[in-house]
Amino acid sequence: MFFNWHPLDHVQELSLRYGDLAERPAFAGEQERKAAWFAHRDRLLQHCSGGMRPAGWWSFESPVPRPRDRDYAQAALYEAELLTEREISELMSRWRRDFERAQDPGFTYCVGFAKPGNTTATWIQGDAARKALYQWSGIPKALLRKWTAERRRRDKTIRKLETAA
Repeated sequence: MFFNWHPLDHVQELSLRYGDLAERPAFAGEQERKAAWFAHRDRLLQHCSGGMRPAGWWSFESPVPRPRDRDYAQAALYEAELLTEREISELMSRWRRDFERAQDPGFTYCVGFAKPGNTTATWIQGDAARKALYQWSGIPKALLRKWTAERRRRDKTIRKLETAA
């Protein structure tokens, strides 16, 4: 059993922050990991910001399952209304900035080394680039639909005004 005075070793701390390595579990069992989480949760949660949550929180406290795509974790918390007002404000600002950046003419996105042995990065453009950035940024699907619709309405209005002039 873990108590607040029982320090975590490095591997145990990493387990509660990021998750266990399959080949090297940090605890003797799930009950021990859970006890360690609740003994150290306040300290571990202090290091969270911007909608991030440690693996221990996802394992033992989250009312929603952790998304398979870890980039979507913040969006899942947003959708479940589990973020603070401050986190929402931070994330909305970043998500909107990323969305608008993807609308720039000629927008490209680096997907890294697409094939083994590549020595130069691979860049994509157009809709594929936008989609990749949205996924990496973890923008909630509902916000993408809303902002895309707003942008289409705005572009349509601008085109009407240009043809009228």
